[in-house]
Amino acid sequence: MAIKLDKPLQVGDWQYVPEQDKLVQLAADGKIAVTADLDNLSQKVANYFIANAGKLITKDELLHDVWGIRDVSDGRVTRVIRVLRVALGDDTREPRYIETIPKRGYRFIAPVTVLEPQVTFDKNDPPAQMGINRSEKEKAHWPWYLGFAFIFIAAITWWLWPATPDLQDKTASDIPMLRYKPVTALDGLEFYHNVSEDERYLVYSYASPEQENVTVLMLEDLQEHRRIQITDSSYSSFGAAFSPDESQLAYHRAYPDGKCEIRVADFNGDSFTITNDKLLVSCGDNSISSRLSWSPDSAYLVYPTMSDKRQTILMLKRVSGGAAEELTTPPPTSFGDYVARFSNQGNKLVFLREAAGSAQIWVLDLSSRETSMLVKVTDVLPGNIDWTNDDRYIIYPSAPNTISQVEVRTGNIRVLAYTDVNAHEIQVAKSNTVYASVGNFSHVNIKKVANQITNPVSDSTTVFSSNRNETLAEANPLPKGPTAVVSRRSGLPQVWLFYPGGEQKQITFFEKNERFRSLVFSPSGKELLAQINNEIWLLSDSKAPVRLSENNDNLISQPAWSYDGKKIYYAESKSGRWHIVSHEVSDNLLTPIVFAVDRELYIESYDGKYSIWRDAISKKFYMQRFDTQIPQEIPITLPENQAWLKFQTTKSGVYFAYLVDEIKYSLKYYSFDNGEISNAVTVDYLYHSRFSLTPDEKFIYILEAVRGDFDVASVKLP
Repeated sequence: MAIKLDKPLQVGDWQYVPEQDKLVQLAADGKIAVTADLDNLSQKVANYFIANAGKLITKDELLHDVWGIRDVSDGRVTRVIRVLRVALGDDTREPRYIETIPKRGYRFIAPVTVLEPQVTFDKNDPPAQMGINRSEKEKAHWPWYLGFAFIFIAAITWWLWPATPDLQDKTASDIPMLRYKPVTALDGLEFYHNVSEDERYLVYSYASPEQENVTVLMLEDLQEHRRIQITDSSYSSFGAAFSPDESQLAYHRAYPDGKCEIRVADFNGDSFTITNDKLLVSCGDNSISSRLSWSPDSAYLVYPTMSDKRQTILMLKRVSGGAAEELTTPPPTSFGDYVARFSNQGNKLVFLREAAGSAQIWVLDLSSRETSMLVKVTDVLPGNIDWTNDDRYIIYPSAPNTISQVEVRTGNIRVLAYTDVNAHEIQVAKSNTVYASVGNFSHVNIKKVANQITNPVSDSTTVFSSNRNETLAEANPLPKGPTAVVSRRSGLPQVWLFYPGGEQKQITFFEKNERFRSLVFSPSGKELLAQINNEIWLLSDSKAPVRLSENNDNLISQPAWSYDGKKIYYAESKSGRWHIVSHEVSDNLLTPIVFAVDRELYIESYDGKYSIWRDAISKKFYMQRFDTQIPQEIPITLPENQAWLKFQTTKSGVYFAYLVDEIKYSLKYYSFDNGEISNAVTVDYLYHSRFSLTPDEKFIYILEAVRGDFDVASVKLP
């Protein structure tokens, strides 16, 4: 049921803007400074509460009046209430907006009054970006502004394209704001979706809150509103896809022991059944979850697999039999190619390639087997992309809340639409409807846990938590120094300093969605090295950020300080070969020089006694004491498919992240004294390789991921 209020309202500390159907907070000049981070469903629930302010609302009333049905679980209502509280800054202990009435329901207790319109518009601003204050110190940098910045700044400052293409002539006022319409609404994660050719049937992977580590395939009849589970929960199923003639369904089956299969089953739409589920081909052990693509004649499948080099590559397999053909060979510095789609004519493939944590969109000509890169995407990591029906363009999520297209022939790009929620995986149907997985896999906080190497007392506390993601924390090397945190609490990801006395200070004010890959404090604890996208920046609380690395197409990673804080080091890949770059840090920045070749990691200890480095060819690790100049191999080995490295040195050893499986890490410690490797924390696993050790070595900051919610939704392209 649509619940839209038709008057501007003051709602507690927020104002409701009917033209945008949004809750906002205004700056002193009357322009929008903050927008409540609510998806379409949550906004509907907020509107319902506002329209019924002061009244007791039961869960049944919410289900009936907002969802329009009664078979949605109570957990779904609870999730939306939690989203509302976080977005509005409410506290369940001392509520100012939503009061819980135990065993009865909820009451909206914030005062609601009618206002005269107060929002001002720049004469050239469209409704999708109304009232944005572009001041560097403003805290509002929201998705439609990000999309606006993307289209106009990309041609000047980004390194997204091999050669800068001409942007199509499309003004910001021509770009529509689209709202996704929910297609599924289960508790948990619905993703890796595929809609049949006639858009009647939908298949997707589903991870329920009760079995979040296992995904099953769900099949829905969108006309008759039927839903069945079609795979077993003793294994995980991913990337199912209907054949174009809708007679078959292919998917990736992953077993708990790492075995991988691509399977094909018969599908009968009349009886709504799956039969004759058979093995088509085995894929590489521990292959990442696959998205599959059928050729237009239903004769071939393309799927990713893990190669002997521990990279994902794309394979072409005839469904009727025969050997599979390897289609792509990613460069050594890439984790691999992880998704592909046939063009509608069947003569080309578009695929995604991971490169240093970013995505590249490539096209492969199936007749010549030639490949060419179209665009680099750094603001998001797309899960899937698709062709337009005429095969002229590739549709892809280019930034949060932004859908763009790139022309295959010319490489020209343009923003198609801004959207109310983030889309990760896109499928373009024949009706020009986009079906997408929307939502978030998880919400990330920083957790402080005891280091069991030095601290036998079990302790675990969530810290630096806000109503936004906190994605990185770096402890200061000095006991009384501030901790650096990457947080979205002011809108876009920014670096904050948290001082022991409670003071908080934001030290970056980037105006677009930058991807922070690492933070490293200087030995003095006064400056920070930050890898942002593919660049190295110098940050401090007293100076504006300074970019240190050159803006080029070479991949860079692993920034580190020299022990005296006078130099920085980082790894750079040039023509597929890694080397370490050295860079003086001074008022007059000098040209970087090559410090060591065939190395992909170099770190000096803060006490100036040794360095740790990794050989880029043999993948072996070495320690080199500065008083001997003789490198010593140390017995640290990492899985071949571990792409992310994080090491932290101490006086007596080194801490490092170790990939346990596809997305889980453990934290280990190598002791120089006894040469042994042990576990540093008692938590089952880490969700990311990022961690940071406090200066007394008693505690470690790690990322804590709280399971989110993903749904399949649709939107009609203009």
